[in-house]
Amino acid sequence: MDLSHTLVHHTTSNVDACLADCATTHTILCDKKYFSNISMGKSNVNTISGPVDLIQGSGRATIILPRETKIHINDALYYAKSKRNLLSFKDIRQNGYHIETMNDDSNEYLLITSIIYGGKHILEKLPSYSCELYQTIIKPIESYAVMNQKFYDLKNFMIWHERLGHPRLSMMRRIINNSLWHPLKNQKILMPNDYNCVACSQGKLIIKPSFIKVEYESPAFLESIQGDICGPIHPPSGPFRYFMVLIYASTCWSHVCLLSTRNIAFARLLAQIIQLKAQFLDHSIKKICLDNAGEFSSQTFLDYCMSVGINVEYLVAHTHTQNGLAESIIKHLQLIARPLLLRTKLSLSAWGHAILHAATLILIRPTTNHDCSPLQLALGSQLNVSHFRIFGCVVYVPIAPPQSSKLGPQRRLGIYVGFNSPSIIRYLEPVTSDVFTARFTDCHFDENVFPPLGGDKSKEW
Repeated sequence: MDLSHTLVHHTTSNVDACLADCATTHTILCDKKYFSNISMGKSNVNTISGPVDLIQGSGRATIILPRETKIHINDALYYAKSKRNLLSFKDIRQNGYHIETMNDDSNEYLLITSIIYGGKHILEKLPSYSCELYQTIIKPIESYAVMNQKFYDLKNFMIWHERLGHPRLSMMRRIINNSLWHPLKNQKILMPNDYNCVACSQGKLIIKPSFIKVEYESPAFLESIQGDICGPIHPPSGPFRYFMVLIYASTCWSHVCLLSTRNIAFARLLAQIIQLKAQFLDHSIKKICLDNAGEFSSQTFLDYCMSVGINVEYLVAHTHTQNGLAESIIKHLQLIARPLLLRTKLSLSAWGHAILHAATLILIRPTTNHDCSPLQLALGSQLNVSHFRIFGCVVYVPIAPPQSSKLGPQRRLGIYVGFNSPSIIRYLEPVTSDVFTARFTDCHFDENVFPPLGGDKSKEW
């Protein structure tokens, strides 16, 4: 029997029918538009009558269900002559979703659910057909459809590439799509071969590991925290030689702070825990995973955690894979901070400012397991990026009334190194390297000029 007559008809040509099948071991797609990469080559598929030479290729694919739920498939099969697409239950579960059935007015439905902040949410509701098959519609991810198009305003593209911390092409597209305000949101994208970023070439060296499937973990918000320290780093950034990261497993929200010595790590960690408990009253911290270093082994710290119901887990010595999230965020920070510094005329001793700015940029980058950024997952709102500027560029900030004169300059030159909020920026005084803050609306930026530290103090505007 031809099932196509029973499926809902849609006028949109980019939408296709799909059957969710518990019996198929692989998802089978009949159009290349769903694949982000595909390797062509014939192979066999096992059927009830034996192996059949049908498959024309395989690769990584992404499909979007009717309620905008994305299913990422690492090993989807391609068969152009198939009359319908087949979605495997296995691929749904590997995305961290759960599957269950329900009856509603004598009609059976397949529910795709997810546990979010401790509660079960129904993401998709697929009506049944027969023989344990469930029907739905799918569409490709939008970025795959525009991947071969070009962005023609190279200058504007490069400005935002630098403002956002030199992200790769796919990440830049995801940041743009998840931003509340962005001039490139409806523009075509630029391909890697069409532009050259020297800072990215010099600052990024990614050795790709072998593909390993890991179990998807999605604990409740703040339930599980991992922490680690990076350093000592030479040369020091002022008094700082280390930085500490804390990352929350559910949303990948991270907190970064600079340390002069490892001895103050306990105090900074304790302060962050207290701040989180005050900021998120409805969520409790249940577990903190730390390495076995002495700075985290304080009996005072253990007593405090025990008193508030926090379980502290220490890693096996020299087993970094147990603290994988914290190790990953440290590498991610370094990948962003290096191009930031190399693009400017700042010395390596300014790495502390680059790390803090990179920590801010990470919060707006969608993660592997989520389509939105850690900032959106934690706060539930999109970020307005209109206040973003290129790290290390010139900023002219107002001179305070005690130092200004009636007929003299009203602004002085500074070096932009990030922001505390959309309305407050941080900048360096070029001669002394001291850090100050200023209101964003009172400042003027020149993103084509990158002054060095120790510059001419007379350059005022």
